[in-house]
Amino acid sequence: MDQATKTTGKGRRVALWATAAVIAIAAAGVTINKFSLERSISQHIAKHGGNAGSVQVDFLGRVHLRDVTLPFRSGSSVQITAIDGRPKILFLNGNLDITGLTAEIAGGKISIPHAAIEEANFDRQSLAEMFGPSELTLAKRIERFSAKRISAPEITVSHAMAGNKQKIAYTNVAFDDIARGHVAQYSSGGAVLEFDLNSPAPDGQTKKQNVSGTIGAISGKDFEAAYVARLYTEKAGEADNQTRNVYGPFSITDLAWTVDEGTFKYAEIRSGGFSVRMPAEPLLETLEKLQASPDPDTLTPAERGALFAKFISLVDVIDKGDIEMNGLKVSGPSKDKSQTIHFDVDRMTLQFDNSKLDASINGVSMGEGDDYVKLGEASVSGFSWGPTLEGLKKFVALNEDQMAAFPYATLLPEFGTIRIANLDVDLPHSDAEAVDSLNPLGSEETSEANDSSEIEAEDEANDEAYAASPDTPGIEENAESEASSSAEEQAEAPGQERIRLSLKNYEMALNKLYNGIPTDIRIVYDDLSLPVPENTNDEAYKQLRKLGYDKLTLSSRIEGAWDEASQNFVVKDVSIGGPDMGTISISGVIGGVTKDFFSGDVTRAQVATLGLKAREVNLKVEEKGLIGKSLALYAAESGMTVDEVRTSLALIAGAVLQEAAANQPKLQQAVTALSSFLAKPNILTMSVKAKSEAGIGVVEIATASQDPLSLLEKVDIEAKTE
Repeated sequence: MDQATKTTGKGRRVALWATAAVIAIAAAGVTINKFSLERSISQHIAKHGGNAGSVQVDFLGRVHLRDVTLPFRSGSSVQITAIDGRPKILFLNGNLDITGLTAEIAGGKISIPHAAIEEANFDRQSLAEMFGPSELTLAKRIERFSAKRISAPEITVSHAMAGNKQKIAYTNVAFDDIARGHVAQYSSGGAVLEFDLNSPAPDGQTKKQNVSGTIGAISGKDFEAAYVARLYTEKAGEADNQTRNVYGPFSITDLAWTVDEGTFKYAEIRSGGFSVRMPAEPLLETLEKLQASPDPDTLTPAERGALFAKFISLVDVIDKGDIEMNGLKVSGPSKDKSQTIHFDVDRMTLQFDNSKLDASINGVSMGEGDDYVKLGEASVSGFSWGPTLEGLKKFVALNEDQMAAFPYATLLPEFGTIRIANLDVDLPHSDAEAVDSLNPLGSEETSEANDSSEIEAEDEANDEAYAASPDTPGIEENAESEASSSAEEQAEAPGQERIRLSLKNYEMALNKLYNGIPTDIRIVYDDLSLPVPENTNDEAYKQLRKLGYDKLTLSSRIEGAWDEASQNFVVKDVSIGGPDMGTISISGVIGGVTKDFFSGDVTRAQVATLGLKAREVNLKVEEKGLIGKSLALYAAESGMTVDEVRTSLALIAGAVLQEAAANQPKLQQAVTALSSFLAKPNILTMSVKAKSEAGIGVVEIATASQDPLSLLEKVDIEAKTE
């Protein structure tokens, strides 16, 4: 037992001495590694033109740098008060704490009081690849970095341009799950912003205003940091034939700022993301060349074309994306401070796909007191600036003589379809005197009018002085008479009518451009409603009131398209009508419409006009109340019954029409249909078609202007009533 105890005790002493030896050797190694790492870090900073006040590595492998300055190629630099971190050791990932970071870049300043990098891949190889003298590009270096999280309680960015200051301070900024240049999520608790704004002043000059505001929570996903670095520092390679998302979905909430006494608010701005394509030239190079470019007027056409191509290349980088803005509210005092003016928008959207654009605005309301304008929707779909860009590419490369002959219509964009829905307006009439008082021209007419008014004022003053004399006879009677007359005029003056109108729907589609000219047209409005003024001197309004219309509601349609193959322009519909009134519509076919008509050249278009052919015209009239109301009004004013007026009208019109068609059998069917329609108005349709497939030419129609009936032999006429 004693022997065993002695043996065990001896074994323990050996183990203790062995452990002590290992610790001593490890400590020596750590000490050697500590000095080696300190020297390596100092040399690396100095090699890149920077310096550090002190570099220390403790025995636990933590690195401590103080008063670090790192230069940029642009000549600016970044200053850091303290860097404390640990490289990746065995199973422990690296981390880094940064204190007091400030950097001045391109006229701006970034300030970060404190930032932390957690679970980063700060091993020796990764650090060497990211910061060492390798041939790796900036994007590749960014791809080498990974971390669980980067956070900063505050980041302040300030900038000054043309004397205007801008500053924004973000709070609780975080980037999560960073790997291979991809940021899975990023967020900010909010931001405070302040900037200067140049706005027009009443005297025509500009005044500087201070804008201050706040931003709520910011969040986003899938930010491709490495790819963005490639966009700015590299050009497209052979494999870069596909677009790529650079931003995933993001959201910015509760934006609010003030300008003087006005306030602006957005409930949220959000997007599903943006995709781009690699440029043919790095964006940084393009931007630098554009900033250094001379006056375009001093360039040759070829140089000007190359300069414009650089502008186009910036646009071509953008592929697809969308943005949505919700809950816009703008308010401010009226000019006399007595009312609050508001402008509200429920939702605005913007979607783009290369050069194509769809946009909409919904729930618009603006007003002051009882005055308002409301709009349910305004949108544009299928808009494309592609034709404009292509036209500009050609235009900028021309000399002055070639520019004079350039078809400027080719610069027009493809408008697509523009739509307005649910418009409601209630506004006061403008004050004529107020409008006159705003006349800024100071014209001779105004001056002469003022001189004349001054002379008249002097005459009136003399008359009043004479009238005020106690010796002036009849003064009391004249005063009473004038007062009575003035009161009567005031009583008889018509009341001030307000401007009220509503519109259910309006659409304008201008598509299928040919040399910049739309060849497929549709313009439609439904239920445009206007009140018929009650107190008015306009005879047309008076007649409408007599007919029983206190409101005028109209709908209209213009629709047509060019068929290049057949050289026909088909007028699908040209119509106007309204409820309790009726509808009249015209359609038809015009032949001989060649491409010269859409050439954009005035001379060629005029010559092409001479080749137009009338092939077909259709007319449709539908009675829904206007004729009946007109007959009733005429009957009341003439002391007749409606049936008596209708019978008399049918007899007179029938006799006149029969006489006109007595020697023209082709008109008989039309006369019979028209007489029947007048006797019992409902629906009348009439069609006139050219016998010749080519149609009737403009010259033939002009020649027959002296004898229109001579054209009857060249057409077929059909008419009927329902």
